[in-house]
Amino acid sequence: MITHMPVMLNEVLSFVPEWAKLIVDGTLWHGWHSLVMAKKFPEAKIIGLDVDQLMLEKAKLRVDPATAGVEGWELHVTHNIDCVHWSYADIDIILKDQKADYILLDLGVNLEHFLATERGFSLKGNAPLDMRFDQGMTKTAEEVVNTYNPSDLQSLFIRYADFTAEKAGELADTIVRERKKSRIKTTFDLKHVLGLCGLGNSAVAVIFQAIRIEVNWELNNLEIFLKKFPLVLKSWGRCTILSYHSIEDRLVKQSFQVLADSGECKLLTKKVIAPHYTEVAKNKAARSAKMRVIEKN
Repeated sequence: MITHMPVMLNEVLSFVPEWAKLIVDGTLWHGWHSLVMAKKFPEAKIIGLDVDQLMLEKAKLRVDPATAGVEGWELHVTHNIDCVHWSYADIDIILKDQKADYILLDLGVNLEHFLATERGFSLKGNAPLDMRFDQGMTKTAEEVVNTYNPSDLQSLFIRYADFTAEKAGELADTIVRERKKSRIKTTFDLKHVLGLCGLGNSAVAVIFQAIRIEVNWELNNLEIFLKKFPLVLKSWGRCTILSYHSIEDRLVKQSFQVLADSGECKLLTKKVIAPHYTEVAKNKAARSAKMRVIEKN
């Protein structure tokens, strides 16, 4: 069984208001953050959201009293976590007239996305170019690679992968040239094409990340959420966001600062919080994590 280690768990817990009655975990993953919050705050109701049906089903096995204890899963029985297949970008629709005391977003991907190579997130295994979190979505990485025009591909690689315009243009032109010969269908197909431009595995992984962000509307959803969350927070309610990409962190930092300058909210983390070196030693996936917290006045 693949186990995703929750990042900065103690730090996340330290910012949950002691009086919290309604908590939203906007990125449930395997449910670890929610499980620990449920244990510490047994009177609170937790709504756990995830757009990835496969991830959500595994979280349900861990947190649902009806299935907890299934072979291969730890016994974590709790009655106060509702697992919902929905995007955090629609938090206002989900909560309706309710107001949250605490909202958590743990952005990025789960370790399982990379280890389950058949889903196309990783360049370590040959698989269809999928990269969808939500299997109900129609756009796949294969569609992006094979149908985007050169200028759109170039823009994607500049914005999400931080390549220069010249290099991004070279990558886009090479993809377009090679897909005319034969459709780029698999992760190894794409890896080969990018290799023609001299990209090693590290740089290829950055391109994979950029395409994944595009496929799943990751930054668009974050931007939507940042506009909505103050409307669904109670006074003195808090929002914690863990990001792993410089663009994500910049969006969060700028949005939080605007809210603080307006007087609507107060920054609880004037400087970004990074994981302790001992956590990074145990979980390398945490090394790029950045945590910011804001409180509504």
